[in-house]
Amino acid sequence: MLANVRPDQLADPTPCTEYDVRMLAGHLVAVLQRVANVGAGGDPFASPEFTTGVADDEWVAAYDVFAAEMERVWSDDAVLGRLCTLPWAQLPGFVTLSIYVNEVTVHTWDLATATNQNPAWDESVLELAFAAMQQGLPAMGRKESFAAVRASIPAEHRVEGDPFAEAVTVTDDAPLIDRLVAWNGRRP
Repeated sequence: MLANVRPDQLADPTPCTEYDVRMLAGHLVAVLQRVANVGAGGDPFASPEFTTGVADDEWVAAYDVFAAEMERVWSDDAVLGRLCTLPWAQLPGFVTLSIYVNEVTVHTWDLATATNQNPAWDESVLELAFAAMQQGLPAMGRKESFAAVRASIPAEHRVEGDPFAEAVTVTDDAPLIDRLVAWNGRRP
């Protein structure tokens, strides 16, 4: 998706209303950095929320660097079985990775939607992300859950706003990508 973003689209809004396309690109790159860091046993707060300072024509190269590092770290099967420290919990590696698969997938949908791209989604990736989020993210009452989590995070690392809106209702026969983004609070 990043390779198909035109320079004139970088300031365009996205379905993730806090981010324009450029900020979303910076967040996607930072998420890969965080996934690698957390998988390697690092401090989850050591990774930035956004990667900045990347030239407009270098987003794909920046993404590729951190994607390669993430793949290197997570190619060790032992990582999937050990506990990973996230900002809000300690979770088994396979759960951690599933959560981040969701984040990258939903933000890729945000990017595709914002830039009028229509990717072919890998159903197995969508199934993994959807199952993880249905298990770990309640359909309702998210605001209260996030308030409790936010209170447990050191003040210097707290981010304002909730990471997910309430789930959006879609039909059971909607495409899986639509059901996934709706569960994440987006309107497909």
